[in-house]
Amino acid sequence: MPLAELLAASGYARVGTLCGLSEVDTENTVVVAAFDHPAHAELTALDALCAESGVRWLPLRREQGRVIAGPAIAPGGIDFADVVARRRAAAPEPHALDVVLPALDPGDARWVLANLSAHLERWLSRGQTAITTGEIDLNPADLTEVRHPVLPVPDRTRPVSAPASLIDDRTGIVTGIREISPSPGMPARLRVCAVDVADMRRVTNWPNDRQAVGAAWHDFELAQQTAVGEAVKRYCGSWLAPDREVRFASYERLARYGVPALDPHRLNLYSAEQYRSPGFPFTPLTPDADCSWVEGFSHSTGESLWVPAFLVSRERQAGEARFADPLPSGLASGISGEHAVTSGLEAVLEGDTTMLRLVNTPRLARLPIPDGLRSLIADTVDGHEVTLIPLDNGFDVPVVAAAVFDRVTRRVSLGLTARPDALEAAKQALAEGFALHHTYRALDDESGLAALRREHGDLKPYRADRRYLDSYRDDFADVTDPLCRHQIRLDPRASHRVAPPLRNLPDRSWDDLPALGERRLKAYQDRVEARGLEVISVDLTTCDVAAAGFRVTHTLVPGLVSPLPHA
Repeated sequence: MPLAELLAASGYARVGTLCGLSEVDTENTVVVAAFDHPAHAELTALDALCAESGVRWLPLRREQGRVIAGPAIAPGGIDFADVVARRRAAAPEPHALDVVLPALDPGDARWVLANLSAHLERWLSRGQTAITTGEIDLNPADLTEVRHPVLPVPDRTRPVSAPASLIDDRTGIVTGIREISPSPGMPARLRVCAVDVADMRRVTNWPNDRQAVGAAWHDFELAQQTAVGEAVKRYCGSWLAPDREVRFASYERLARYGVPALDPHRLNLYSAEQYRSPGFPFTPLTPDADCSWVEGFSHSTGESLWVPAFLVSRERQAGEARFADPLPSGLASGISGEHAVTSGLEAVLEGDTTMLRLVNTPRLARLPIPDGLRSLIADTVDGHEVTLIPLDNGFDVPVVAAAVFDRVTRRVSLGLTARPDALEAAKQALAEGFALHHTYRALDDESGLAALRREHGDLKPYRADRRYLDSYRDDFADVTDPLCRHQIRLDPRASHRVAPPLRNLPDRSWDDLPALGERRLKAYQDRVEARGLEVISVDLTTCDVAAAGFRVTHTLVPGLVSPLPHA
């Protein structure tokens, strides 16, 4: 066999064909498995055998027209099941993985095997290399190598020996990055990035979102970071890992056993009138009602606190009542736990302020648009009307809404942001307000809506007449997804309702707006706790996302109001 001959000349003590693993010296033996086809079944069986015996091994196979070496597999870490799952989740057409191709010619085969031999020797002699956490595509046509990270699939928690990227078109969580070009009339300075996400439904019971969008002024790299962060938070927030401890009990039962838990009376979910309305899908959470609980952390007391799982996850125990969908405010990602909780707390304060001020305040005011912001949207003045609205709140945190009214389509979008500085909040809200018009265009396109409905099944079928108010219930009880609200706003009658209160407002000065001074958790937390409220977070970071250097948390402030879609 050419591979055995090549390895025998490399100085190893002994090279031979594998006959069995029962008598193998696991400290000084490595198995090399080479196939000229995908060999998923064979390599999966070998993986199980090596794991049981404690033997390291290295695969080589041909897949999707490529020759793939690695990853180097040691028992207890990344395994071949992760390889197959990542490839299937990321592939545009997963069945293409199984295509069998003609054999390599002898020259190409020698080049591939020589490279495999070199990587094997490096792994065994130096320990950690890129091949230990990923694959290497070997291309004999142009003698190149392309590396692909392989992260563990979080249906089984395994350690990752070295940090790995989550962005890769073959094996990544994020599988594609592209810029959305500005549509006619949109600001040219706004950079919008869309990222594609691997379809985890193909490999496990994980209904993750397949796309995320981010926007920033001038800087596409910043827009990309925002989009990736959005993708990561949705990825982790759509699923509870199987090793996550979940307790099923009532609040009263947990209290009897001394388990610190969040009192349901502290939650603001729905009104008594909503619960009584015919067809309303949720049941009030009372102290004696059984539900699932997950462990969180109170940043105010420094101690653990169990919270109802439905606040952060759609998963329910068999027979468990529906109390609410996960709170849309508070889910956030960051490069550290504190960063994620800070972003999540901003979203919680923004959501509460929106519900109490933007929805219920009879008369709002507008801010003059500063020259710096006006220059960003100078090329849109003919097609769009922009209104910046400060939203006061009891926390003295700057929250700004940017209403962007499209004069052609007669649609209004709302960007909303909380930041330590009102001008920075307005700038980000303005980016979100314009970026939402891309969402409107996708919802108003029959094929675009069909794609979105595959991910968001509660969206209504396409209507050429855009009369989506006729598609939804009069009490909006079937508005179960934030995208449903955007779909409703395609209806001209809905825009007539939303737009007038946001236009022709009296002026207000920037000088009397609050400021925090710094974007840190403590700055926000002090304002919240001064009102007698508590900051709680639930860590939802999966092991693969943690290995890629991100944290995802869901932040809660009991007593505040979240912009639940049904509400």
